[in-house]
Amino acid sequence: MSGILNKEHIAEYVYDFSVDGGANGTAIDLHDKAGKSVIPVGAIITDVVAKVVTACTSDGSATVAWGNGDNADGYSGTTIAVGSLTDNSLWHKGVQGTEALIWDNTNDAPKYVNVADAADGQLKLLISDADLTAGKIVFVIKYYLPTLS
Repeated sequence: MSGILNKEHIAEYVYDFSVDGGANGTAIDLHDKAGKSVIPVGAIITDVVAKVVTACTSDGSATVAWGNGDNADGYSGTTIAVGSLTDNSLWHKGVQGTEALIWDNTNDAPKYVNVADAADGQLKLLISDADLTAGKIVFVIKYYLPTLS
């Protein structure tokens, strides 16, 4: 049989203040942690969901964003005020109010990320405007890795 066979893959990444810190201006490479890696070149990312396990806090007005190596807020869609990152809150495509890499708000439709290079397969968390003082966020990325048979 010839053609493209797709198998769905799930990658999970974790930001944990107690492990990763929370300094203002930090871009944390969640894919560089032990046991993690970038989404492979050739993959097609179809979904990114973030769940706040422990509320993020700050002594100031910190903001957080997540994206890939080419677009720092590409998955969050914008920077998010730390006060919105409460226990058990979910962040998903289309809910942020701006267009993200995986959601087109204009047409209310999904978009997919072609992982054309290693930067496209990275997951980065960007902390801005003030230091974080607590927080834990789990990220789940769904993707297909087409293979020829």
